[in-house]
Amino acid sequence: MPEIIRSETTHTIVLYLIVEVVDQYAKNEWPSPTIKELSTKIGYSEEMILESLEYGQIEPISILQ
Repeated sequence: MPEIIRSETTHTIVLYLIVEVVDQYAKNEWPSPTIKELSTKIGYSEEMILESLEYGQIEPISILQ
């Protein structure tokens, strides 16, 4: 797999994990997690999290599913 595609895929996976953690925090009415907390929760580096927030892509989800 070419490096650029693998990187985009990894960023998207990390972005989905970030969304899951942020949703958990919101459901529990906790303050938003820091980058360091996200890193600890999902097991990726802070740098990867920041890159994923910039480069990851999530498909739009219809609220009428």
